[in-house]
Amino acid sequence: MTEQSILNYYSKHFKTGKMKMRYLKIFLMVLIVPFIACKKEVKQTNNNQNNNNNNQTGNYLENLLAISKTEKVGSPWVQLNPDTVYTSYNLQEPLVKPLPASYEDKIVSFRLPKGYMAVFAANFDGTGESVCYVALDSAINANLPQRLRNNISYIRYIAIKNPDKKGTASTNDTTVQALGAQWFYGWSLNRASFTGQQFVPMTWGKGACTDDNVRYLIERQDIDHLLSFNEPDNTGQSNIPNIDTAIQRYKIMEKTGLRLGAPATTQNQVFGNGKWLTNFMANAQLQKVRIDFIPIHWYDWGNQTNNGPTDSITAKNIFNRFVTYVQNVHHAYPDQPIWVTEYNANINRTSKVVHEYFMKLSTEWMNSTPYIERYSYFFPDTVPEVNPDFSLTDVGAYWKSLVSTKSFSGNIVSNDTTLN
Repeated sequence: MTEQSILNYYSKHFKTGKMKMRYLKIFLMVLIVPFIACKKEVKQTNNNQNNNNNNQTGNYLENLLAISKTEKVGSPWVQLNPDTVYTSYNLQEPLVKPLPASYEDKIVSFRLPKGYMAVFAANFDGTGESVCYVALDSAINANLPQRLRNNISYIRYIAIKNPDKKGTASTNDTTVQALGAQWFYGWSLNRASFTGQQFVPMTWGKGACTDDNVRYLIERQDIDHLLSFNEPDNTGQSNIPNIDTAIQRYKIMEKTGLRLGAPATTQNQVFGNGKWLTNFMANAQLQKVRIDFIPIHWYDWGNQTNNGPTDSITAKNIFNRFVTYVQNVHHAYPDQPIWVTEYNANINRTSKVVHEYFMKLSTEWMNSTPYIERYSYFFPDTVPEVNPDFSLTDVGAYWKSLVSTKSFSGNIVSNDTTLN
């Protein structure tokens, strides 16, 4: 019933004299005002729905990844659930699902919620052009790099933690819990995390790079990083002398959509012409292999008998050599964060003072160095971290007491990404 029909109807009946016209006006005001208000409310609701489809600041569900076919997460866009790999690649895994209909090779922009990471890749198996984003401080609203616009066939979207830089390298769970660091690894794939202590898996050797292990890592909800081969240049460790073999096996693990570390070589094979990691990184660049950080090992080899007149001077000299080495790694790979996954003052030095002072100097420096994301001390048998009953030694207790800053200091966004 329109406003005019209401007026005509009631005017006819009020002419009977049963009511006076002033009551008619009051009655009409009571009836018509809510009618108008309802029309306005409906109109506002429709406007909000339009904003959700066209504005990147719309009412997104905070734990979902938004992907769009236009810039600035404009319409049309759709949201994806976390803990899922979106690809048409057949891994025979329930957590692997196709991208929404019509979005494959059509994605231009995205919104990544705070507390999550996402990997976008051109190929179905996570290889080819790719990028990893981490939304630590705030949601990331961005247009994809030109190399990936309308070129996405793979997405992995998961929550990500930000533990302290200081971690633990140990194969023993009791030792890990005694040291209490917020992350740990043990040269293996299949250990459990503990409350407040996140496990970081490692493929270690080429034999672990299989689809079965890819499925296993996708199913785990407690991990977000993956370490690669352990000293592939060392015949006593993973021993992968052929770089092409290493690249092809590494590519298999790109299917996990985890944040990936390069192979960790021995100390003298990280940078320089003809070195193992130099060759690997060059081939990885040519084949568009995604590498998100560089793990390194350092033991002051070559200077293990070069000691000063006092323990403190020895430790300072070791520290200075360590800093020079890490800076050289950063100079060789300036766009890559560094994880120092194995390091100490050398097994031939048995003085607790030397090791503890070196720990203090090195952790203070690494805590304040932005390109170093994580570090873990490798306790030699001559200076162990635990006693036979797994109580902490003095050196182990000292390491545990050292303060650490957080791994990430802010969002991680590639240089060729346009933020909105």
